Amino acid sequence: MQLPLKYGMLYFDNAYPLRIAWWDIRYSLLRPGWKSLERKAKNELVPPENGMPFHFKIGGIEPRLKDGGMFVHFSYVHPSSYTTKEALKEIESRCEQHLMSHGHYMWFNFQKVRAFLVKGQPFLEDMASRYPNKKVRIEYSGDLGVEGLYTLFRKYGKIVDIFQVPPVKDMPKQAIVQYSFMRAATSAKNCLHGTEVNGIHINVTYERTLKGNVIWTWLSNHPRLSVPLGGFAVAGVSLIVFDPIRVFSMHAKISKLFNVNEYPILKWLRKETVGRLTRTPIDSLQATGWREREQDEEKLRTWLRNPPETFAIVQGPRGAGKTDMVEYATKDKTHKIVIRCDELANARSEGEVLSNLAKQVGYIPLFQFMSTLNNMMDMAITATTGQKAGLSATFEGQLKKILDTLTIAIQQTSPTRNMSNVSPEAIMKKIEQTIEEKARRAELASSGGGVASELVQNLGSKKEPSKEEKSKKAKEESKWCDPDDIPVVIIDGYMSREKGPHAKEFWTYLADWAAVLVENHVAHVIFISNNVTASKPLSKALPNMTFETIVLMDATLESSMEFVYKHLDKEEYGNLTHCVKTIGGRLTDLELFVQKVKSGMGPEDAVNDILNRSVVEVRKNAFDFDSTEKKTLGWTPIQFWTVMKHLAVYDVASFDELKIHPLFKNDETPFSAMEQAELISINHKNGKSKTCRKRGIRTWLGGRRPFSIRPGKPIYKAAFQEILSDEGFKAVMDLESATFLDKDEMTKVVKWEGELRELSNLLHQDGSWLFGGGRVPKEVDTRVKWLMKKLAESHTKIEKYEQEMVQAKKDVASLSVNYQSSDK
Repeated sequence: MQLPLKYGMLYFDNAYPLRIAWWDIRYSLLRPGWKSLERKAKNELVPPENGMPFHFKIGGIEPRLKDGGMFVHFSYVHPSSYTTKEALKEIESRCEQHLMSHGHYMWFNFQKVRAFLVKGQPFLEDMASRYPNKKVRIEYSGDLGVEGLYTLFRKYGKIVDIFQVPPVKDMPKQAIVQYSFMRAATSAKNCLHGTEVNGIHINVTYERTLKGNVIWTWLSNHPRLSVPLGGFAVAGVSLIVFDPIRVFSMHAKISKLFNVNEYPILKWLRKETVGRLTRTPIDSLQATGWREREQDEEKLRTWLRNPPETFAIVQGPRGAGKTDMVEYATKDKTHKIVIRCDELANARSEGEVLSNLAKQVGYIPLFQFMSTLNNMMDMAITATTGQKAGLSATFEGQLKKILDTLTIAIQQTSPTRNMSNVSPEAIMKKIEQTIEEKARRAELASSGGGVASELVQNLGSKKEPSKEEKSKKAKEESKWCDPDDIPVVIIDGYMSREKGPHAKEFWTYLADWAAVLVENHVAHVIFISNNVTASKPLSKALPNMTFETIVLMDATLESSMEFVYKHLDKEEYGNLTHCVKTIGGRLTDLELFVQKVKSGMGPEDAVNDILNRSVVEVRKNAFDFDSTEKKTLGWTPIQFWTVMKHLAVYDVASFDELKIHPLFKNDETPFSAMEQAELISINHKNGKSKTCRKRGIRTWLGGRRPFSIRPGKPIYKAAFQEILSDEGFKAVMDLESATFLDKDEMTKVVKWEGELRELSNLLHQDGSWLFGGGRVPKEVDTRVKWLMKKLAESHTKIEKYEQEMVQAKKDVASLSVNYQSSDK
């Protein structure tokens, strides 16, 4: 009689690496292939079929990827002398003995492979949210108890604890078994799920120790707590991790740590190789263009040798070479940072302003995208909860963060950070001693004696100091610093634009930040500006302090000629005096002239090209020609026309004379607006000043008044003359000016005639006084005579203006006739 085949499964628990989370990729990298596992199961893990009882044969394998094991399906013949349970137990025992005798270890964790008989119906799932765990949850409908559970589950590994869950009505009983290691739990889950013990059905699943949805639910339900806590956590991480990186990056930017051009060895190599073949700038003439700047440069260098006490303001018209002069005067400074405000003022958005500022000062990393993300989150939370979460960062807050971090970096760089308890007089004395010591050593070195000879000379003249004197001297020396090591902050283009979003706040905060550096003697701060009102916000930031003011003017004709002939061959181009005189002493215009001539244009053509551009600038900026924007000028076209006619004839116009002109009526506002637009330049005089004898610096205290007016650029005088040569435009502007003045005088006439009419009501028809007495009072008679005099003067002016109006109209008419005839 042929016995029927029976089927069963064995579970081998160390075939794969366990996968404990979605991010665990070990099993993908280390798992063997299907065929290699099947071959390994037949040849190594399971005893040979001829050595197994009951006609044992392997049917196939089934990997369990997450659980790190595999099922081995087998068939056997059930003998009559064995029960099914006994037969399966025998097969399991033979496999265990085989593994123990051969000692199979897996190479990825160096642990043995164990074999277990599968007693239930495994739940073959691949759900992404369930992963192996040391704890398994058992559901059963009978009464097992802790002892029964221990007996059933102890076979698969050492148990840490068994916890029975309190029963719930109409729900199966539950218990939690915790193993000491995870592979015991995976074996128990795969072998006992779906089995029956004494008629009790058992289901085994992994216990989820951490429920992500619970945490997310709590966070979403408590935004008032979770959002601030999250913000504090992000701020804490930023403070602990990123702020030191930013401070180091700024420190490296200031000290030029990563600038290879500043390394001494490279400087020496450059000097000994390229420096011997090329010429380098050796004086201020080559740096700024003319020798008049030597005095200003020396004045700035003298100020930099002093301890930081106030601001230095370098002012002058656009293109006067302010930036070049400051850069040349500070080129030997060891620690320097430059903030170029033009790039910040021309930015299109607040984010671009912060990005440009961070790039200039070395604020890395910035994480600008986090600001946008925080703003979006704040808007979303406000829309859902009705209250602001406080995540969004304002422009002022982010700007303050960058500058405060820069302050820390400058403080770390500044050698004056240990001198807070030392008086400014003592600091100044020590700095002067340091400068004198440097000069003396340089003189000794140049004479050939050097420092060694000085030491030999002083060796016998000075006795050896004691240890106490040495330590006291070392402690005092640690407080002093070399003036060249004091950091310099250069703010270039300060108040280059007064209009725009956050412009006023930006300039104010920049001035307040610079004031903190100066008040704490941390660094020198130099402001470079072409705005005449730049000192106002600086005075508010640093009140009761005088500023070191340097005003750069245009070069003289001799210096301008020297500059031009330094770049152009005098023999090739001949006498260029007329061309340079027309252009004037503005550095940018002279450089443009030289570039055009070098590119192939003739000197006269180059001057005409620059002049034509200047004419277009004046027409557009002064008379609002070719303007696509609806902007309001701070002056009327006829007001500037009057100023332009004076400046076209004379190099300098009287400020007081123009201010009392009928078109201005003693108002200085139009002149300030013209100066802001760089159409004119106002000179001042009679200012009070203070001279520091010790430092040799002359500082303006104020009290200056406007005295004279010059063109905004030297070439503007030629541009004004060119505009005046346009007969049609001149006639139109003269007509507008005469018409305005005529109307103004007519208004005065109407006013005075009205007053005479009111006085006439006080007289009888025969001319006698209305209140008796016969004669008209002297006071009334004097007033009437004064009014009659004013009427006569006004009528004279009106006749003059009307004649000018008639002449201007004739000029316009004659020009129109000439244009028509020329067209025919």
